[in-house]
Amino acid sequence: MTGLSHMTGSRFRLLIRTVTWASAVGGFVLPWAVMIAVDHLVHHLPLDRAWQSFRLHLFAPGYNLFLVGILTAVPFIVLAFVILLHLGTTPLQDSLIAHRRTLGLACASFAMLVVAGWTHVDVLIHPDAQGALAYFFLPIVLLLMLPVGYTVGRLAAKVLVRPPPL
Repeated sequence: MTGLSHMTGSRFRLLIRTVTWASAVGGFVLPWAVMIAVDHLVHHLPLDRAWQSFRLHLFAPGYNLFLVGILTAVPFIVLAFVILLHLGTTPLQDSLIAHRRTLGLACASFAMLVVAGWTHVDVLIHPDAQGALAYFFLPIVLLLMLPVGYTVGRLAAKVLVRPPPL
């Protein structure tokens, strides 16, 4: 038996709540962390100047990184609710269901994180007038990645996670 089958009900529920909050807060903070990282690693600014640039552009006209954070956070908040409702109703007696749902949601989370991170890095490295349009289409793409990633994860779980022998 593996990870989830050894967890007690209260520890599994605590893990679900922790992952739910991490998804919601992480989606909100992701574009800001990417901006600071791109300024530091690509534009070779010291961290204090990258932080100062972030603070100046947080609500600045033409940048408005707060709005970018909100637009990115919406799909991750939807993911958080899906995690809470989908894993929160998992019967702990049947660990096979919990494993398959967990792998499906992990693949969906990973797919959304990769697409969001890649979009933010690409817009910040290659700024142009139409780059901001990516931020408005990003929530739609991320919401479409949720069921696609979940389906891929469930199919992978069906192949990788076998039911325990009776």
